[in-house]
Amino acid sequence: MKEVYMTQPEISRGDCFSEISQNKMTQQKAAEMLGLSDRHVRRLYTKFKEFGIISLISQQRGKPSNHQLPTGLRARISELITIELYKDFGPTFMCEKLNELHGIKISVESTRKLMIKNGVWEAHKKKRPVIHQQRKRRARCGELVQIDGSPHAWFEDRGELCVLIVFIDDATGRAYGRFFKSETTKAYMITAKIYFSKYGRPLAFYSDKHSIFRINKPGCLKKELITQFGRACKELDIDIICAHSPQAKGRVERNNQTQQDRLVKELRLAGISTIDKANEFLDKIYWNAYNEKFAISPESQEDAHRNLLQEHDLEKTLSRKKQGTLSKNLEVQCDNVIYQIVLENPSWHLRKAKVTIIKGINEKVYIEYNGKNLPFKILSEQEISGKAVSFKALDTFFRKKKTREVPYDHPWKKEGRAIVKMNQYKAASQKEVMV
Repeated sequence: MKEVYMTQPEISRGDCFSEISQNKMTQQKAAEMLGLSDRHVRRLYTKFKEFGIISLISQQRGKPSNHQLPTGLRARISELITIELYKDFGPTFMCEKLNELHGIKISVESTRKLMIKNGVWEAHKKKRPVIHQQRKRRARCGELVQIDGSPHAWFEDRGELCVLIVFIDDATGRAYGRFFKSETTKAYMITAKIYFSKYGRPLAFYSDKHSIFRINKPGCLKKELITQFGRACKELDIDIICAHSPQAKGRVERNNQTQQDRLVKELRLAGISTIDKANEFLDKIYWNAYNEKFAISPESQEDAHRNLLQEHDLEKTLSRKKQGTLSKNLEVQCDNVIYQIVLENPSWHLRKAKVTIIKGINEKVYIEYNGKNLPFKILSEQEISGKAVSFKALDTFFRKKKTREVPYDHPWKKEGRAIVKMNQYKAASQKEVMV
């Protein structure tokens, strides 16, 4: 007797048709129970009476699908996804590049199955979801801009480690960023200056509790002290909101994960391994294509960005400012550099005067007194000892730090070689005695 394998829906249909044949159920009632139309039930019941329960089994079972990829195309895709250039591409990104670079248009799921079959991708188990409170997007573009730095091996083993400073609008998901050697106040100011010139001043920045954005020393929060970046934002009427957790600013954190997957591979395909070329690639190609694909329309069409005012001198606002007191010789020190005010007619009233030393992001220095620039010259410059390094830049700092190499003819090495030779001589002598 031939065994017949049936699915549960097919077995349910067989039970209903058996009751219909015994006049225990009407075809209309069977249609309601099976969720089928009356006409379809009549057609299936006709085959059931003629061929029996085997007529309810799908005729496509055990046969190849009519929608499968051609054998030649499957072989071509398998060849492409296994080459070294695409070794760490995910199914979604691989599917996009097959379409863009090779003209092969298939679904993401088909790409994923072929990658699993060829051993270049592993199926991920679904993680248990962690529930966080949902925060609605801001209604207008420019109401809130999330900012963060992402240190990563962006050039893999082709170039040095660096940081991507990212600004992403909360309402639209529109992103902009640039590469820098490390995450510093200057890096954020340069990125902010370009962002302001492109879109205008946002209402607020949303950041983490990095010391660039707020002073974390205990007891300083009550004194309302602010950082250089905080002072610049205050002058431009931009609020800074510091998040208590990475999940609170999840939009920029997820964007960093996306860039660490997509952007690394885009830089590899473009053959880019330097920061200057990478920034040029971001400005001319990448961000336009990325925002066109992922950015969404805001709830409100009103733009909350504000134009820069005439009194906003970005060169002096986006800078480091330090207060100093002129000596009797009209000298002031800043960053181990001594500046002296040079006037045609030196005035006694400038002695002990409070001045502001301004060092711009272009390294240009200004000295202001009552809102006016004072001419000066550099008297002396001293070396800086005990360089301050951010905790995010420690890895890069230690990679650059060179260890001392002891010369070959150093006494330590000479003494070590003599001891080794003596031990070898003793071992050889013992062997001769034993023989």
